[in-house]
This record gives sequence, structure tokens and C-alpha cells, in this order.
Amino acid sequence: MANPLGGAAIHPPMQMMALGLVILAAHLGGKVCHKLRMSEVTGQLVGGAMVGPFALHLLHLLPSGDNSYDLALESFHFFVFVFLGMVAFGIGEELHLSRLRQVGRAAVVICLIHVLITWVGITSLFYFGTRLEIISSFSAMPLWEAMLIGSIGTASAPAVTFVLMNQLSVEGRLRQMVGGIVVMADVMEVLLFSFFVQMAMREVRPEKFSAESSFLRPMLQETIFALLVGVAIYLALRLLVRRHAAHFEEEITVHHEQEKLFLHRILAEHPSPSAEILLIVMGTVSLGCGFAYSQHWPFLIAAILAGFMVANLHSHAIFDSLKIDNISPVMNLGFFALIGANISFAGLQWDTALMALMYVAMRFTGKYCGTKLGCRLMKEDPKISACLPSLMLPQAGVAAVEAVYVSDILQKPEISAIILPAIVFFEICGVYMVDRSLRLWRSWVADEEKALREVSTHSGIADAARLLHCFLGEAFVIHDCRGRTKSEVIEYLVDHARKKTDQHIDRSQALQVIGEREKLSPTGFGNNIAIPHCRLMGLGKPVLVLARHETGVVFGGVDEEPCHLILLILSAARNPGEHLKLLASTAHVLGNEEVRKRLLACTNSAQMSDLIGTLAREGNTGV
Repeated sequence: MANPLGGAAIHPPMQMMALGLVILAAHLGGKVCHKLRMSEVTGQLVGGAMVGPFALHLLHLLPSGDNSYDLALESFHFFVFVFLGMVAFGIGEELHLSRLRQVGRAAVVICLIHVLITWVGITSLFYFGTRLEIISSFSAMPLWEAMLIGSIGTASAPAVTFVLMNQLSVEGRLRQMVGGIVVMADVMEVLLFSFFVQMAMREVRPEKFSAESSFLRPMLQETIFALLVGVAIYLALRLLVRRHAAHFEEEITVHHEQEKLFLHRILAEHPSPSAEILLIVMGTVSLGCGFAYSQHWPFLIAAILAGFMVANLHSHAIFDSLKIDNISPVMNLGFFALIGANISFAGLQWDTALMALMYVAMRFTGKYCGTKLGCRLMKEDPKISACLPSLMLPQAGVAAVEAVYVSDILQKPEISAIILPAIVFFEICGVYMVDRSLRLWRSWVADEEKALREVSTHSGIADAARLLHCFLGEAFVIHDCRGRTKSEVIEYLVDHARKKTDQHIDRSQALQVIGEREKLSPTGFGNNIAIPHCRLMGLGKPVLVLARHETGVVFGGVDEEPCHLILLILSAARNPGEHLKLLASTAHVLGNEEVRKRLLACTNSAQMSDLIGTLAREGNTGV
């Protein structure tokens, strides 16, 4: 078989053996990393790299003059670009307008700041770094090329973060912020990348563009053409895929005996409905993106627009088909195997390694410090400000594909030689920092739960009651609490606190933070007690409201019994120690059965407040 790229022939047996070797190596590498509690993606990249042509030639396991293995793997490179188009199309699902409205202004600002700082930092590094004498093997890099590499550095990898969040049961605003910021960052990255790819191609291949290619007008025209291709992809999918496509659970089932027959499955005449949609999507997106790519138009923009239109104007069954359990892992494995096989160990000289380290340092600084700065400017909750920066660090799929893509079209393999090892670093160290931050987040919740488990004793109840009595004057005690549900009761208590205190309490913020705390771990304490609580920005001192509910409201938590005594605790975000002390004191006082009986027997708010005062003075729980 002749090589379509020119040169030596590509032999089918060598293609078969090369593909099998790379896939097996990537599979084994993923399994090893899984055993070591590391990301499987890292193992797949490393496994593919170890049997890639650069590594095998370097180890003299391939003859120096024989490039048939190299050509065999190169013939599979088209799959990398197909996968990239599918990833860009999938981003469109996250651009559903209802989701974007939930993100909020804070997430948008934080995203813009950390993307801008990272992009400017990496761009400056490569532009000025290649002009320093210490990096002598690199020629001075054009500005457009440096900007292109800077755009790759802004990409994030949300998959690992969300896997760890699921394992640790992290919900609420932190999860919402991570999802919104990462998706917006990836959209911005793809748009920046597509723009600077076009500019870099004009510098490297001027013969393929018109004489006016140095101006922005042709660039604008190409972007418009790419958008038209995206619209065409959407219209084709709308025509080919019914709006109310069959759900997976409704797919035609095969007889139990036939399920065991491998040949029956692979030789089936008709695919399942979900697989059929996947084939249509892959064919349509590949056709449209391939056409745009052949015309040197930004094909990733076409794919994103098509996904955006499908998400907002058509059926989500199209995106469901991209997540078929048996197909997605195969596509991911093949993709990362081929990416790893393209890592050039031959190019890992001292200057290349130095540039890779500088890329790692600059991306780490931009992502971490930029997110930190954004959180501070938006006055985010201190707990979120402490955890969120680390969650932006992992980098994998999109950046890996783009690195190979850029190296191919610009004919500069040193770019992938710098970025791909850096991706491996971020997959290892980034995942470690994500796990550490999420466990830190959970530890704060665990500290609260530990404080709530304090055991009540007669000798210590006076001190606990004394602390509570400082904040529970008669105005902050409600004898007949209103509300039929947990949400209504919490709203009633927050509104009461806002009316009685001279401090400013942001109602929407308080309800949101308390609601997220309830999602993470309901605050039903057992024994008919609930202690909803949170820490708020802007509070100078705690605000407490003690309420008695006649019929009781279920809060969840320890049991599903109705709660008749409810104590709302709003404390200052900057003083977590005081918050834990209030929780412990509450558990100490309300955890005493005799105290609960006496509070429930009170006939008005004044008696309830006086009882707390009596306990503070005497510590006597008897009648």
C-alpha cells in the first residue's frame, strides 16, 4: 500500500501490530496507575509513550533506518482530530442557557481572571524565554505562536475533579462553581486556540493564503464560514435524529442466550438506537469539521456552535449517545494511546526540559494565583477560596490533542515535546492537590459534625449555656415558629434574624449557603432537634435564633423524626473557631434531655430565654 504522504509504503500487517501494541501498552499503563490510586489517563499516556516510535528508536528496539512503524502509527493520526471535533461538539452540552444562568457573576469573573493571567504568563514565557541565551536551541518564537501555546495552557480537565467529588460526596456551591468555571474556561480556550491557530498558519504556510492574509478581514471571513459549517452540522443532525429519540432503557434487548455470543453482537445487522445516534453524530461532525479543516477554517468553532445549537434547540439524546458505557472508554483509550505514542523522547534535551518546567511553573502560577485573586475580588466564602484554586490545575484531553495538532500543522515537534510531559505532571500532581483540597473541604464539615457530637454533662452545661445566652435574648427566641417544610422554616428564621439584628445579613447568600450545607449533610441532630448553621461574609459577630415548632418539621440527618427545637446559627466567615465553639455549646445544652423538656414546656419566648439564662447562672437542669 502506497503512503499517501509520500515516501515508504505503509504495510497493513505493520499497522495492525502497531495499533495492537500501543493499545495494550496504554491499557496496562492505565491499570497500573489505577492500582497506585493515580489517574488512568496518566498511565495511558505513559504506556503509549513507552511503545511510541521515538522511545523504541531511542532504545534501539527498532532499526535506525526503518520507519515503517512510524508511518503505521502516523496513519492513525486522523482519529486524534476526529476525537478533538467530538470533544468540541460535546462542550456544547455544557453551554445550555439554563446552566449558564445558574453559574452566576462570581464564576464568570473568576474564570476570566485566571484564564487571562495564565494566557498572558505562558505567552510571555515562550515569547521572551526563547530570546534568552540560556535556551539557545530554541529560535526566537513568533508572537502568534507564543499566544497559541499560551491558549493551550488555559485548558483544564474537569473529569478527574468530578470523579473525586463524587467519591467524597461534595455538593453545593463548590461543585457548581467548579463546573461553571471549567466549562467556561474550556470554551474560551477553544476560541482562543482556534483564532491563534489561524494566525500561526499564516506565518508558517503563507503560500496557502491570499496576499491580504495579514489583515483581520480574511480571519473574520473564515470564522463566519466555520460558523456556517456549524449551522449545517446542526441542521443535518436535526434532520437525521428525531427530537424524542429512544432512551437507552427502551432499546431493543437481545435474548439472554444471544447476549453471550460475541459474533452475534459484532455482526448484528442493526445497531442499538443509542449506538446509531452515536454513528450519525460522529459521521456528521467529522464530515463538517473535516471540510472546515481542509479549507483552513477554525473547525473547532464549527463543532462548538453545532453542539450549542443542539443543546438549546434540539434533543439531549444526541449527547447521551456520546456517553455509551461500552464505547466511551474505548475511544478514550485509543485517543490517549495515540497521544502518548507521539511524545518525542528524542526531543527531550536540556533546553526542552527547561521549557517544560517553565511551562509547568507558569501555568501553575496563573491558574492558582488567578483563581485566588478572583475569589478575593468577588469576596467568596473563605472555604471556597481555599479549595477552588487547586481544582483548576489538572490538564489532560483537550490540551493533549491540541499540542499534537499544533506540532503537526506547524511542523514543530518540540511543542508537543514540551506540553505532553507537562500534562503528565499536572495529571499526577494536579490530581493529588485536588484530592487534598476536597478532603480539606470535607474535614471542615467533619469538624462541625464532631462539635455537634459533644456529650452533655451537668458540670459543663453552665459554660455552654453562658455562651449561648450572650446571643439569645428574648428578641432572638421564637415560641411559635412558622413553616411547614424545612425550607420554609429556614427562611422564616433567617428573616427573623435580619429583622432583629443591627448587622447586615444578605438574605439570598444566607439561604444559599445554609441550603448547600443541608445538601452536604442535613443538620437534624436527633432527639427532635435541628441546628441549621453557616458562616457568612460581612458578619462581625454571630447571630442566633432559637425556635420552638409546635408540630415539628423533618430536617433529616440522624433520624427522620420531626424537629420541635430549632436553633439557627449564623457566624462570621473569618472566625471558624467561634463557629465550632457555638456548635459544641449548642450540642451540650440541647443534647440534655431535661433541658429539652423544659424548653418545650415554656409558654412564651421570654420563658425560653430566661431558662437559658438560668442554666448559664446555675447550670441546674432540674425542675
